[in-house]
Amino acid sequence: MKRNKNFKFRISISTLVYLLLIVFTLDCSAQSVVADAARKERERRKNVRSAVTITGATAAGAPTTSSTTTAPQAPPPVVKPVEPTDNKGRDEKYWRAAFQKARDELKRSDEKVQLLELKIKDLNTQLLRQSDIYNREYRLGPQITEAQKQLDDARKEAEQARQKITGLDDELRKSGGLPGWAR
Repeated sequence: MKRNKNFKFRISISTLVYLLLIVFTLDCSAQSVVADAARKERERRKNVRSAVTITGATAAGAPTTSSTTTAPQAPPPVVKPVEPTDNKGRDEKYWRAAFQKARDELKRSDEKVQLLELKIKDLNTQLLRQSDIYNREYRLGPQITEAQKQLDDARKEAEQARQKITGLDDELRKSGGLPGWAR
């Protein structure tokens, strides 16, 4: 009994080996057929390309006109690439420079506001720490008042700088410029 089981197993393994051998052979032959077809197609294209040549300005079968004098042809005009502009003729470079200037002004104003706020805080701290009445009232009082006035002016400048950027945005939009120019 053991013999029969082993025999059946051997038959199935040998059958599997034969099937794999047949599939491999068919696959290799199919690859060679495809390669042969590709070679033939390349050769055909090479022959077709060499058969057609067009020289000069006329093609075969096209009517030709002859003239007794030939004027030298002028080189074609150089065409500059067209850059987009807004309705008023201003380009991206103009808008980017204007927005950068406005942003720099806003940054400078905001930094001035922060600096003056720190100055006022320092003066208030000095006012609270000093014990002599003369320095507290007569020296630090006017300094704090002056710093507060400067801070109010700096805040107004910062707000004007913000309004200038908003105005530039509106002007860019109304003039038909591209939105990316504001960056």
